Amino acid sequence: MPKLLKLKTMVSGLMVVCLLAACGGGGTPSSAPATTGGDAAKAVEAYLTAKVKVDQEGVRKLLCSEKEKDFQTEATTFLGVTEPKLEGMKCALAGDNKVKCEGKITAQYGTETNEFPLVTYRVVQEDGEWKWCGETK
Repeated sequence: MPKLLKLKTMVSGLMVVCLLAACGGGGTPSSAPATTGGDAAKAVEAYLTAKVKVDQEGVRKLLCSEKEKDFQTEATTFLGVTEPKLEGMKCALAGDNKVKCEGKITAQYGTETNEFPLVTYRVVQEDGEWKWCGETK
């Protein structure tokens, strides 16, 4: 009987570890953007951040396969732009494969400052990862 009790304890312990791993195991650092909706919203925030920073590898990693043909445009949108930055970005899951974001991107083109409001984006899961797949309504 003690062996059965020991086995049940081990199985219970493994289940707790698996649940903690699935939940991410901790809180959000205070420097991270406010996100609700789990990994899908985080993927969109990471994509937008990579795009503004002209981080081509970051964009490539977070771009869905359907949009790979647009990689060069997506990855270099803010190349040569003065001080592009995200302001007030907050993204949340807004339904099946949709992430709605608030905030904006500001960028200086010569002497003119332009603002690009964040909108709702489509996401898909590919190879177990959420990927950005364009704007949607």
